[in-house]
Amino acid sequence: MSSVLDNACKRAVSPGTERLLAGMTLAAAGGINDEKLEKEDFLAAYGTFQLDASSEPFTTKTPMWFASMTKFVTSVAVLQCIDRDLFGLESPSDVDRLLPEWSQPQILTGFEDGQPKLQKARGKITAGRLISHTSGLAYDFHPGLLLQWRQSRGEGPRAMRGTIPDVFTTPLLFEPGTGWAYGPGHDVAGLMVARANNCTLEEYMRENIFDVLGMDDTTFEPRAHNGVAARLPPMVGRPLPDEPLSDETASLNNTRNLMLDHKDQYGSGGLFSTAEDYLKLLKSILRNDGRILRPETVDTLFTSTMSPSSDVALNTTLTNPAMAAAMIPGEPMVGSPGTGHWTHSLLGLISLTAKEGGLQAGWTQWGGAPNLKWWIDRKGNSCGIFATQLSPPGEKRHQQITHFFQQEMATRYGRS
Repeated sequence: MSSVLDNACKRAVSPGTERLLAGMTLAAAGGINDEKLEKEDFLAAYGTFQLDASSEPFTTKTPMWFASMTKFVTSVAVLQCIDRDLFGLESPSDVDRLLPEWSQPQILTGFEDGQPKLQKARGKITAGRLISHTSGLAYDFHPGLLLQWRQSRGEGPRAMRGTIPDVFTTPLLFEPGTGWAYGPGHDVAGLMVARANNCTLEEYMRENIFDVLGMDDTTFEPRAHNGVAARLPPMVGRPLPDEPLSDETASLNNTRNLMLDHKDQYGSGGLFSTAEDYLKLLKSILRNDGRILRPETVDTLFTSTMSPSSDVALNTTLTNPAMAAAMIPGEPMVGSPGTGHWTHSLLGLISLTAKEGGLQAGWTQWGGAPNLKWWIDRKGNSCGIFATQLSPPGEKRHQQITHFFQQEMATRYGRS
């Protein structure tokens, strides 16, 4: 590790009013280099569980709530089922068969005299549209039509507060395949996986992903599996950008508690894991080793699934400062100086712009609400994860750490 990265990480967790993080873990790996050799994985941890410097140290085996990092794993599970002919990627009939609650969707077009205006969708939901956020489903906690629809029914946001069929059979916001909206598609797709295999999503992933790769600390059931819940660090928060960190102001605590005592196994945000565990999955996909997916299937994970109108909708979403901060933390907001263009695959966001001194155009990434982030750069031959438990999502002051980390790993593992 270079002194630049090491010193930046040490400063970030140094006690005092300028402390950026309580604790963090970094893990990265390369693919096969030009000499067909594998360089050693990079693993590092800094800081402590609490802001109290005498509390337990963070390690690369520290479990955390991984939130939307779950989506990567659910996408892999969906593609496994497609490989096994359990359902098709773009088959509406399989949605009708396995997800009848979503077989006849309606589109919310607006309101008249306070009442929602609904029309029958002409298009159909498919597994591929669910995991690329182009199905028309959206979360009900974002300001907009769907939150207004909830309020018209005398309800507040219900995402993650019941079973998947109970809380996510909401109207669509657009015709399937024609737009883009961040939403619960992976929750519904995870239910599709569970029903196709007549088991829970946890049981499916443990047999077909976690046990195969040795991901022993990854689970939807942290209170029941391997003592994960008892080993979780608390969430810390920065209430305002210029205020110091606090153990008492972590706004994500309530959401994490919903995941600890969940009503269902949410394929979009329900997993708890460690940096070491998650790196095993990233490596398998980067190296296309055939352990969990067919090599040709892995290629499809990195191919844009977007229609022209969906692509426009995605990049329009990324002009919103709040959405950009959460979805592409540390990257220029679309429409600002230095911005790039983004598209979306079955796995995550694809940047069509190279990072100076770092990742190459075509790198793929996603993150998790407590300021976690993963990436895979197939051209540049690296993958990695930055993990912490920090609120709010998209907190800006620590983002330079992830930039240094990615830049150094791109150099460490890059092909000669």
